[in-house]
Amino acid sequence: MKLQQVMVNGKPYLAHLDPAGERPPQLLLDHLRQVARLAEEFAPTPEMKEAARQCGLLHDIGKYSGDFQKYLLGQKHGRVDHSTAGAQLLAKNGNLTSTMEAFCIAGHHAGLPDLGTNADLPGENTFAARLKKAVPDCSSWRQELKVPVQVQGIEQVIQDFQIQGKMDFIGCSLWLRMLYSCLVDGDFLDTEDYMQEGAVKRGGFASLEQLHDRFFSALQEKGFFHPQNDLNRKRCEILQRCIQMGKNQEDRIYTLTVPTGGGKTISAFAWALEKARTCGKKHIIYVIPYTSIIEQTADILRSYLGEENVIEHHSQVEYEDTDEKMDTRRLATENWDAPVIVTTNVQFFESLFANRSSRCRKLHNMANSVLLFDEAQMFPVNYMTPVLRSLEALVRHFSSSALLCSATQPRLERFLQEKPQEMMEDIPGLYRFFKRTQLVNEGLLSYEQVAEAMDGQPQSLCICLTKGEAREISSRIQGEHLYLSTNLCPAHRQQVIRTMKEKLKKGEPCRVVSTSIISVGVDIDFPVVYVEENGVDALIQGAGRCNREGKRKVADSLVHVFATENSQKSRFLKQERQSTQLVAQKFQDLAAPEAIANYFDWLYRAKNGILDEKGIVDLSGKGAYATIGQQFQLIEDHTRNVLIPWNEEAQEIVRQLQCGIRTRKLLRKAGRYMVSVWSQTGPRPGLYEQMLADGVTEALDEQMAVLKDLSVYKEETGLTYQQEEGRGLFA
Repeated sequence: MKLQQVMVNGKPYLAHLDPAGERPPQLLLDHLRQVARLAEEFAPTPEMKEAARQCGLLHDIGKYSGDFQKYLLGQKHGRVDHSTAGAQLLAKNGNLTSTMEAFCIAGHHAGLPDLGTNADLPGENTFAARLKKAVPDCSSWRQELKVPVQVQGIEQVIQDFQIQGKMDFIGCSLWLRMLYSCLVDGDFLDTEDYMQEGAVKRGGFASLEQLHDRFFSALQEKGFFHPQNDLNRKRCEILQRCIQMGKNQEDRIYTLTVPTGGGKTISAFAWALEKARTCGKKHIIYVIPYTSIIEQTADILRSYLGEENVIEHHSQVEYEDTDEKMDTRRLATENWDAPVIVTTNVQFFESLFANRSSRCRKLHNMANSVLLFDEAQMFPVNYMTPVLRSLEALVRHFSSSALLCSATQPRLERFLQEKPQEMMEDIPGLYRFFKRTQLVNEGLLSYEQVAEAMDGQPQSLCICLTKGEAREISSRIQGEHLYLSTNLCPAHRQQVIRTMKEKLKKGEPCRVVSTSIISVGVDIDFPVVYVEENGVDALIQGAGRCNREGKRKVADSLVHVFATENSQKSRFLKQERQSTQLVAQKFQDLAAPEAIANYFDWLYRAKNGILDEKGIVDLSGKGAYATIGQQFQLIEDHTRNVLIPWNEEAQEIVRQLQCGIRTRKLLRKAGRYMVSVWSQTGPRPGLYEQMLADGVTEALDEQMAVLKDLSVYKEETGLTYQQEEGRGLFA
C-alpha cells in the first residue's frame, strides 16, 4: 500500500495494518478515540471515568514517532517502544491519579511494572526507570490530541481506602488494576474489531433480568416450590430464605452455611439472580475451587439459563502478551463480558493480583457484580490475608456483593473489617436435619485391607489423599471398579461419573477409587464410603457422597476414616490432619457446626505465619506489581497442558490447533480434553519437557502439546507415563 493513501494532515499516523494487506490501515487517531470511549464506558466508578478516557486517548501516542511508523510499514526492524511516551507525559502532572494513569500506559503491553526507586537506571524494567528512558520523538501527537489534564480520580475517594487509620494498599492496588483493566480491554477489543473486520460479535446475551425470569420459571416447572416430602420441604425453606435475602440492597460479604444435601447450588444462584435484579448488577461470577467440577456446575446453570448465556473459564492456556503485535491467540483470552461466568479460584484471585494485560482485562467486569464462591473453606490458606482483603475491596469500593457458600464454613472475622452476614437461621437445627452418616475411625489400615473391604461391598467409594495412594488401592481391588483423578481429562471424568451414576441407579456393582475431586460438586450417593485421613472439611465433603438422599438409616450409612503408613509419614496436609485430631478430642461429632468452626480456628492459628506467605500486602505497599504477578500463584507447581485426542471431537480440535487456529470458543472446547502436567525448565526438565523430548507428545505451541503416543493414556487410569529409570512416574 502506498504511503500517500493513508495521509492525515499531511502525515501518516497509523495504528494497525491488515496482515493480509487487503484493507486500509487503521488510523491512529481512530484507534485512540475508540479505546478512550471503551475505557470510559468500562470504568466501574464515576471518579474513574475521566482517568480511563484519558488513558485510552494517550496510551499509544508513542506511535506518532517516525520510528514506529517505519516499523509498522516494514521499513524498520526491531521493536519500537510506543508505551513509554504516554506514561512520561502523564507522570508530569504529578498527582496520584496521573501516576496511576502513567503506570497503566507504561504496562499496557509489557505488563504493570514494579515502582522501583529514583536510583533505577533508564534501561531497567521499573516504572521509575521508564520515566528516565529516552524515547523517539513523537511530538506530532499534539497536532491531533489535547494536552492531558490533571484528573482527580482516586483523590476523590482516598479517604475510603483506610483500615484502622492505615492505608489499604490492597484496595489502592486494585483501583489501579481496575483502571488498567479498562484500558487494556478497550485496546484488545478495538484491535480485535479491526483485525477480524468486526466478525467477532460481542454481547448478544440475554439480560440478567431475562435470566432471572427464565430461572424462576424453570424452578416452578420442576416443582421446587411445591415439595412433596420432608427433605424437599426443607430444601424449599432454604431456597425461599435465599430469595428473601437477595432482596437486601446492601453490598457486603454474606455467608451461606448449608449442610451437604441442602440444595446449596440452586439456592445460592437464586439469591444471586434476585440480588442482581434488586441492585442492578451486571454479572454473576460463580467461583469454584476445582477445574474438575466446572463443567458440571456450568451444565446445571445452562439447563436453566440457556447454552449461550453461561461462559466457563477454566483453560490454563494463556499466551505471552508483551509483544506489540496482537495475534489471534491473545485476542482469544477471556474478558468475562457474559452475564454468567463460571470460573476457578485460580483464575479469579490470580487475576486480581496479576500484572499482565491478558489476565487483568477482565477485572472491570468483576465490579458491580454478584460473586458466588462455592466451597469457600477452600480459599488458599497461604494467601488468606490478601485474598480476603481483595474480596473486601471489591465489595467496599466497586459495588459488588459476595456470597461465601459452604457446608463447612470457617470463621473469617479475623481477616475482615466487617463480620460477614450469615443468611441462614438455626444452623445447628439444619445440621441435625441433614445428618445422613456416621464417621467411624478405623485407624491404621494397609492398602490390601482397604481393597479387601471394598471388594466386600458391591457399591463402595474410597477417597484417597493423593493420586499415588489411589493408584495403590485401585491396583489391589479384585472386582470390577472405576478410577477417578485429574489424570483423566475433564470430558473423560464426566463420562466416568455418568457411568457411576447409572450403575448406582440400576443397583449394579460400582466400586470407585478417587482422589478428593469427587468430594466437591459431584452429586452422587454410595451406601458406604472410605475416606483417608484429612482435614475436617474434606472428611465431611467425602461423607456427603454417602446416603446423600437419606434413603438409608443413619446407623447403616458408615463413613470409614482410615490412615495408611504412607499418610502418617507424609507432610502433605499434615497440619490439616493434626487439627482434625485436636477437634476429635473435643467434639464427639466432627460434623457439628461448632466443631467445624473450631477446626478452622486451630488450622489458621497453626498456619498463622503463612497466611500471607509471599508478603503480598507488603509488596502492594511498595507498588511491586510485576513482583506480585510473579509471586501470587495459587498452584505453586508449574504445569502445562497436554491435549488428549480422546474422541472425534478432541481429534478435530487438535487438527484446528495444528492449523494455527486460536479462538475463545476453540480453546474452551480444548480445555475439556487437557491434562495438566508438571513443567520445569533448567538442569532437570519437568515431565512436560521430558514427554516432548521422548516423542510422547508434540508441541502445538509454547503453552500446550498434543499426546502422540496414545498407549500412555488408558481408559481405566488416564494419563500414566512411565519414564526411563530414575525419571519418575506420572500417575
